[in-house]
Amino acid sequence: MANIKDVAREADVSMTTVSHVLNGRGRVADKTRKRVLEVAERLGYIANPHAQQLVTRRSRILVIQMPDLDGDAGSGGLVPTSESEYFLELINGAAAAAAAARYALIVTSAGVDPSSLGGFGLDGMIIVDPKGSEQALQSSFAAKYPVVTTGEPVVAAGAPSFVIDNDHAKATREVLNHFVAQGCSRPALIVDTSSRSFIRDIVDAYGQWCTEHDVPPAVFAVSDMSPTEMDRALDSLRAGPLPADAVYTSSDGCAIALLNAARAAHVSVPGDLALASAVDSTILRVTNPPVTSVHLHPRDMGAQAVQILTELIAREEPDCDLPPMEGTRLLIPTRLILRASSVTEPELAQT
Repeated sequence: MANIKDVAREADVSMTTVSHVLNGRGRVADKTRKRVLEVAERLGYIANPHAQQLVTRRSRILVIQMPDLDGDAGSGGLVPTSESEYFLELINGAAAAAAAARYALIVTSAGVDPSSLGGFGLDGMIIVDPKGSEQALQSSFAAKYPVVTTGEPVVAAGAPSFVIDNDHAKATREVLNHFVAQGCSRPALIVDTSSRSFIRDIVDAYGQWCTEHDVPPAVFAVSDMSPTEMDRALDSLRAGPLPADAVYTSSDGCAIALLNAARAAHVSVPGDLALASAVDSTILRVTNPPVTSVHLHPRDMGAQAVQILTELIAREEPDCDLPPMEGTRLLIPTRLILRASSVTEPELAQT
């Protein structure tokens, strides 16, 4: 049976080039790629993944680290990663892209010991929504392997930054302008207390918008989604002679918790209080009323993270003549989905 050495010798190329062609990786001239494929077919070569790993010195394993959201739904904390539709969709997008590129994907939790990952011989890493506690892992890993983050690193790792993100500032302005178009004049903001870049982006954009529109800012930070916390936030929103008439929440879980608090307090949504979430999820479509939200395209984020990571890996190959990639920040577009929680006109409620 023919092996990779036979194909390389017959096609007059290196074994690494053969591996790149057969795995659809790297930068190989069309003429060379065609010749290698023809030789492989003629010789009846069937790739052995273990042999390819020995030749390329690559494990073809990527790791994606999910965030610890510091709580559990049962105790009223933040929605755990395992139950977050956003994170599950991001993993699905990353897994599909990794499989298409013939990589295995390992999912790990936050706070993992860097030494425990060394035994896998990983080729690259994706860190999802870094909060800053990943600095040691990111720094130690980036010294040897490519690292991509979804969301801006809270703490710089000292290496070129490769980031997949959404334009949360633009989305925030779009939501606030939508509130105004619906007749609201005093929008407020409710965010969780986790240290993530998208929270910072939303708060900053909200503050700037309030300054531009001469609106007193009202930002409320909640440590969890318990009824006690949300009742406190709602009381603060509705207090004073000029209560808030709209609220933008940093997550779907927060929006649902606030909706429940409003219902218990006999506050009408959207009559007394318009509501929108910075993160979309299936459950927001079936609440009463359905909640306006921002779709972040998490599947695309996961897929793009893998695409950039595998490109970084390919550029480290000895026969790659392309220069190292500069740090980059790729923004995935968002989409505002209008629902009945913020739209008073019946004909627009289902847009």
